[in-house]
Amino acid sequence: MQQRYYYLIATLPMLEFGTRTPLSYDDFLLRCKEQLVSADMEIVERAEISPCEDINERCYLLREWKRFDRDLRNEIARARANKKGKDPAGYIRGEGYPNPFMAGLAQWAVNQASPLEPELRLDRARWEKLEEIGRYHYFDIGFLVIYALKLQILERWQEIDSGSGMKVLEDLLDA
Repeated sequence: MQQRYYYLIATLPMLEFGTRTPLSYDDFLLRCKEQLVSADMEIVERAEISPCEDINERCYLLREWKRFDRDLRNEIARARANKKGKDPAGYIRGEGYPNPFMAGLAQWAVNQASPLEPELRLDRARWEKLEEIGRYHYFDIGFLVIYALKLQILERWQEIDSGSGMKVLEDLLDA
């Protein structure tokens, strides 16, 4: 166990998919800034759920996350393009190799009438991936990276659940 992370991690509330955030992402970053060295803080700040072009990452967990998220987004782009009769090549990021493990989920997601259920299932898949890659990271920087990503997912759903939430999902469909 790395002692330098112990106090910070021990004071963070547990996160559970589908619940409200026990603290804001900004508050989490403030706590981290107070207790992490700058190199570790930079790693935590690079942990984002937004799409990224560059998955080359020194931090193994972030590299795994970014690869997974890019592959999932690519499969969704393929499925949406195919549904609209467009060439998906212009929407694919990175090498663009098809991921057969995600293709079924993406196909199902784009064929749903409402955007709410598919987005919930896609974020559930993201959460499960974070659980998988975060396994065995309890009191290290990996824990903080996973925590940051999960917290952002929960905040996203708080926004979706708010009055302007359906606009967020409709914007996704138009993209």
